[in-house]
Amino acid sequence: MNLSFKLFKFQGVYVNLKLLFLILFLFIPFNYVIAIFIAVLVHELSHAFWANKLHYRVYSIYIDAFSGGCQMDNNIPESDSIKIAAAGPLSNLILGSFSFGVYTISTLYGFPIKFLYDMFFVNMLLFIFNILPIKPMDGGQILRDYLLRKMRRNRRKAIDISNYISFGCSLLLLLFAITMSYLILGVFAVVFMYTSAKEIGWTKKYEKKLGL
Repeated sequence: MNLSFKLFKFQGVYVNLKLLFLILFLFIPFNYVIAIFIAVLVHELSHAFWANKLHYRVYSIYIDAFSGGCQMDNNIPESDSIKIAAAGPLSNLILGSFSFGVYTISTLYGFPIKFLYDMFFVNMLLFIFNILPIKPMDGGQILRDYLLRKMRRNRRKAIDISNYISFGCSLLLLLFAITMSYLILGVFAVVFMYTSAKEIGWTKKYEKKLGL
């Protein structure tokens, strides 16, 4: 069963909202859910826009409960992949800055629009989270592609270095989540650590024992 529905078309591709996203309304205030929706939507549309601009095919765009996705051509050259990956976080930085600017002006005139501050907060949080050099975040992809460009004669080493950095940053993120008692962030950090450890090859022995 396809637990999603089509919102609209963007550059010939449907944007889908997964029904799991609606669960957020049960745990997060309405204004923050709307801000998250807008921030993630702009983020993914920015990836799709630059992919199309650089003449790569986009197959699908979707928004999920805690993330979004933009599926496109494989084997995109590193120079173009970096541009496409950077477009998402950059769009959140721009949208967040614009929201804060308008919020500041509205406050000066005596009618602060709180939703604009919520937009600023959510977009800046998404920007910071996505630029971390952790796979599969945009920052992790940018780091990997940058190293691949700089180390063309030793691509395996470039990938290994990016995986080690990703694991180390994921561990720091987990420690931060534990210190601040951020349960959801801690879960994400553990998933990121496992993903990096798997790519490094640290999990092979245990997966073999479990029959995975």
